[in-house]
Formats: sequence, C-alpha cells, structure tokens
Amino acid sequence: MYRIKDIIIFAAAMASLMLQSPAMAEDESSALDRIRERGVLEVAVYNNFPPFSYRDEKGRIVGIDADIARALAKSLGVAAAIRAVGADESMEDDLRNNVWKGHYLGGGVADVMLHVPYDAAFAEENDRVQFVAPYYREQVVVAVEEGVGANLDPLDYFSREKVGVELDTLTDFYLLSAYNGKIRNQVVHFSNIGQAVAALKKGEIAAVAGPRSEIEFALGEHADKYAVGPIQMPGLRTSGWDLGAAVKQGNSVLAEAVEQAMTQLRKQSSVSKIFAQYRSTYQLPSRIRLVRVESNGRISQRD
Repeated sequence: MYRIKDIIIFAAAMASLMLQSPAMAEDESSALDRIRERGVLEVAVYNNFPPFSYRDEKGRIVGIDADIARALAKSLGVAAAIRAVGADESMEDDLRNNVWKGHYLGGGVADVMLHVPYDAAFAEENDRVQFVAPYYREQVVVAVEEGVGANLDPLDYFSREKVGVELDTLTDFYLLSAYNGKIRNQVVHFSNIGQAVAALKKGEIAAVAGPRSEIEFALGEHADKYAVGPIQMPGLRTSGWDLGAAVKQGNSVLAEAVEQAMTQLRKQSSVSKIFAQYRSTYQLPSRIRLVRVESNGRISQRD
C-alpha cells in the first residue's frame, strides 16, 4: 500500500540516510563476497510450480526457474543451492519470508528469489527489496481446439462452452466478472493448470485460460492439437506482466552482478533455450526490445 502521510515519508527518508554510513555500505556490499567465499548462491523458487520449479522422478528440483538459477550461479563462478519455498498469502509475504527478513519459524533468507513481479509500482510498495534482472513476460492466454481459435468470439463461445481456470487467480477473477458476469456459470475451477489441461484433453471442458507458460507445458506433446492465444476481452486492463529477480535492499553489488549475469544469459539465448526445453514460448520482458537475431544464435537486444 502506498504511504500517504508526509511524516512517514520524511521519517523513512531520514532512516535511509542514516543507514548509508560507510560501515553499513561496506558490510552490505560484501554480500557477493560472502557468496563467493562459500562458493554457493542460494536461490529461492516456488515449490510444485511447473514448468518453473518442481521435482522430477528423482526428487531433484528442475524447471525453468531452477535452470536459470543454476545458470546465474555459474555466471558468478559458484554453485547453486536451490530452495523450493511455498507461496504465502501474498507476494509481500513471500518477499519478507525469503528475501529480507525470513520466516518466523526460521530458515533464514535466500540470496536471490526468482519469479517476482518486475513492476515500478510494486517496487515502490516493497522498498525493503531491490528488483532486478527481468527475464520473461508472462501472458494470459486461452487454449482451445485447433480451428476454433481463429474465429473465437469470447462472449459467444464462453456463453456456450465450459472454460477451465486455476482457482483464485487473476484469470479466475477476471472471467467471473467479464461481460457483467454473463459467463461466470461456464467457468470451471481446478486446483492448478495441469488439472485443467487434463480435463481439456479428455473433452470435459472446451477451453483453458491462464498463463501461457503453464498451459503450453501442460499441453505437452498434444500442443499441435490446440490453438493458444491471448484473450481479447473487454475490461482486461493487462494481459501480461514481467518477471524478474529480487535481492535484499542494500545488497547493491549482488544486485548489479545478478543484473549483468541475466542480461548476458538473455543475449546469449540461454534463457530462451531453457524455455524451449520446457515447451514454453519465450517472451522478452516489456522493457527489452529485440533488435535482431545473429547468425550464431545470439540475440541483440536493447533495454
């Protein structure tokens, strides 16, 4: 929530100035040194969240974010220790538990957390954290049988057909209120996108709406049987959001190192290749512009 009282803003500003003493700055800037001394970068990712982070049949944490974490650590010259964390009630809680304070039950914090919103307004509300290294733009899409998508009229189609969504998500809230609630009775709730896509494959529902990456991964080898595209419906103020990394405020040297490492991974096409491994379409963050693709596969980008 935005601060609205001048006295609070003034007090925060004074506290910030007091904290910028040489001793404190030196201590905080040594975060990267401590990481290199112990030879490990601890990265927090969400637990049981395919295709970004989940456990394979051997119990190893794999996924897009897990692979990016390992690539970041390698760029910094250390190993990755990946910490799978559960989602709390809000992103603010997750940042408190995993980045700047730690959970009240203990466990400490990670050096970096992935899959956090990269958004100026959100950053202003969460000033104990520094948001860096945007690496992907997620997008709300709908998946339907191939042939339907090209001529899909959302109001007409969803008035007749069932659409699956993950319960209590942005997509869920939007579809329940879209068209003044005219299609809310056609919305079918699932615990996750994987279950929704499984119902789509069985013909139990006609469509699934949600994040592109999760839907494409769940479609798997059957992806060519379905059309996946953005939802074009009135009242949807944003159909996408940028994702990046978070470090504790004050760890500016670490933040800069993560920013530079991620930039190189993007430009070397390492990030897009990781997405491809998990059958997910890679989309550049909104602040990054594709200039051209070089003959060697490297991507020329402009911030």
